[in-house]
Amino acid sequence: MKCIKHYDFTNQTSLDRNEWNIQVGEKWANHELQHYVDNEKNLYFNQGLVIEATYQDGIYHSSRINTKGKFAFQYGKIDIIAKVPKGQGTWPALWMMPEQFTYGDWPKSGEIDIMEHSGQNVDLLFLAVHTEGYNHRQKEQYDTRIQVPGLSDDFQKFSLLWDEKSITYFLNDEQVARYEKGMNNRDTSHVGWPFDHKFHLIINLAIGGMFGGTPNSDDYPQQFIIKDIKVYQ
Repeated sequence: MKCIKHYDFTNQTSLDRNEWNIQVGEKWANHELQHYVDNEKNLYFNQGLVIEATYQDGIYHSSRINTKGKFAFQYGKIDIIAKVPKGQGTWPALWMMPEQFTYGDWPKSGEIDIMEHSGQNVDLLFLAVHTEGYNHRQKEQYDTRIQVPGLSDDFQKFSLLWDEKSITYFLNDEQVARYEKGMNNRDTSHVGWPFDHKFHLIINLAIGGMFGGTPNSDDYPQQFIIKDIKVYQ
């Protein structure tokens, strides 16, 4: 495979707006508490991209960025070197959403989560994909949870290999999960496997909500740090 996109955040001092969008807003899904802002206090560079969640005057501020309209790909491998926070209520995520909603709104066109983590359990790694037929609102889903001692203590390499028939996860180059089209007699149409079109990248640090849990304001600020992203095809 050849590297087709490389974001080396260790050599940057500001976010390249030609490559990334910053999303802002006060209301988000999943009962999350954070206000996403475009602010240097919450998104800056210090030997990597730092998304810092802060608490001030009763409000949690954080950042969310994506490559929609600027970079998307279909099939290949992605490697991301990142360090997740420890704080109660934090919900950092590296994930992908469709560039175009080919089969309809979420979850009909799919969602690929490269990594999710919850401050409620600092050693637990969540790896999932979502489809119309299989998602967390259904009885059956593509979901793997892995206990990794010391997960939040240092930087980790989160990788995903995606082809026409499978999505495979790696942690520090070791395979930890794999989903196959039609596995366990699941639907092979786009209802069960809509991963045949381009997806863009999303990086965010949510606070609270259904997944993050109740935050403790004394734990803030909290940092989600991303050093490097490489995409291969």
